[in-house]
Amino acid sequence: MMNEYKYYQEVSSGVYKRADRKLQYLLSAFILFAVGGFFFIKWPGIEGYIVTVITTAFGLGLLNRMFNSLHIDVNSKILIQKSGLLAGTRTISFADVQNLNINNSIYVLILISSALALTEKNGKREQILLGQSFMNSKHMEQLLLETEKITEIQ
Repeated sequence: MMNEYKYYQEVSSGVYKRADRKLQYLLSAFILFAVGGFFFIKWPGIEGYIVTVITTAFGLGLLNRMFNSLHIDVNSKILIQKSGLLAGTRTISFADVQNLNINNSIYVLILISSALALTEKNGKREQILLGQSFMNSKHMEQLLLETEKITEIQ
């Protein structure tokens, strides 16, 4: 069995936490705020305001993503997910997970690769976000491989 994981840390016996990327989110948000501020000062017309609003919205979105988390409790056989600062915590049983997959989408020439757990409970299907990566689907492939090893979900 694999003991060293790139995307998970064992926080206690049988409980794994997805490694966070708070610094990356914070740095990216700061860069977006700086770009917005630059446009606001340099071009005070409507174009500057539009760019400032867009970059600020994306920056706030990244700050919200700083607070997402995923815990895997192998002992209780559950996934515990929190998708953002204001989002509630969701608990998903391993038995409810149908499969794990990757969804690659392109938005404005940017590849966003998402690792998802597909669940079904009481006839209702849902997709649970395990992680995302920009411009690189190999990171999500590794995340799914590690998730499969820890949870033994295929």
